[in-house]
Amino acid sequence: MAVSPSSGSRTRILVLLLASVTLVVLGLRDVPVVRDLREGAAAALEPVEGALDTVTSPVRNAWHGITDYDDVKRENERLRTQLAEAEAAEIARTDAETQLAELSESLDLPFAGDVPTVTARVVAGPRSNFSHALEIDKGADAGLAEGMPVVTGGGLVGRIDQVTAGTARVELVTDPDFRVGVRLATTGALGTAHGQGSEEPLRVDSSLPPRTEVEQGTGVVTSGVDRSAFPPGVPVGTVVETQQGAGGLTLELVVEPLVEVSQLSYVTVLLWQPG
Repeated sequence: MAVSPSSGSRTRILVLLLASVTLVVLGLRDVPVVRDLREGAAAALEPVEGALDTVTSPVRNAWHGITDYDDVKRENERLRTQLAEAEAAEIARTDAETQLAELSESLDLPFAGDVPTVTARVVAGPRSNFSHALEIDKGADAGLAEGMPVVTGGGLVGRIDQVTAGTARVELVTDPDFRVGVRLATTGALGTAHGQGSEEPLRVDSSLPPRTEVEQGTGVVTSGVDRSAFPPGVPVGTVVETQQGAGGLTLELVVEPLVEVSQLSYVTVLLWQPG
């Protein structure tokens, strides 16, 4: 039976391949005849090798993709870890700077005069918009007592209303039950400030006639009258608006507190006793 051209080619390739392997095994690399046969076999096999490369290339690429993917994944995980560590370090640095600034502000109290002070850390803030108190990490063991004023370098925060041996609760100036005697820093006119709730300004019932002109931005400080619960001159806020009081007989002042009482890390307690 006649051999088809394709079958004949395959047969010749197989023979050449076997011959090349045999000659290599026998170590006849330097014999001219063998070298010619080897080169001829290589030339005959070149198209087959090219075809095999073309056929197997996708498989090889897929295999390299699988093995390389693990390396890429590990590298991405390493980079993500480094990024998270860098972000954490930056957050810690920012937090430390903020707390240092607040601590410095709490210690810088030009209005405190000779009044002894105790600086404390805030361990719990207002729990909701309906809460008007915070907790600090100093108490009776540090000399704190109910009624003592609580401040920062920015001004009045509130007063101590509950004390244990190691902690105390601070009633904030924004509490609707909070009252403090105040005066205008410009004229000395007296009044009583009370809170109106979180994120709301204070309202001051003054002794001023209803048509009195009070400029916006006028400072308001604690009055410090005899037996006052607060020493004189503690900054409280600034006037943002004026209104006629009940019955139209006096002037009411709307005062923006100087201290954002819901975002404090440190406060200072003035060891002040009325009278």
